[in-house]
Amino acid sequence: MLNRLLPVLTACLISLALQAQDPANFNSLPVKEFKESMAASKGLLLDVRTPEECQEGIIAGATILDYSAPGFMDGVKQLDPKRPVYIYCASGGRSRQTMTRMKGLGFTEVHDLEGGMGAWLAAGQSVVLEGNGSKR
Repeated sequence: MLNRLLPVLTACLISLALQAQDPANFNSLPVKEFKESMAASKGLLLDVRTPEECQEGIIAGATILDYSAPGFMDGVKQLDPKRPVYIYCASGGRSRQTMTRMKGLGFTEVHDLEGGMGAWLAAGQSVVLEGNGSKR
């Protein structure tokens, strides 16, 4: 009897483990929701654009971690996996890839800015110039 129940119990445990990684905690959010969710949490705002892209402005409070840099994943692994993370790039591609990789590393909550910095600016949101904090 136990031999018949073991595969069923194993399947149930695997199903529960997959459900524990709530996909609602890993999603792309439009600008308004991204901004509201970010403001309501004590999360980390992560800009994964290149230094050249960041010179044009970053979202205030962002930590910069260049997706194209050789040590990018080492930098990601140093982040707190239990802290909510809000990621953006120029248009959403690199940030979505980063979100997927972070999920695989055991991060519990990661949100990507749908449309990236382009959508942020199109929605009339402000940015700061890196280094001097002046708004644009």
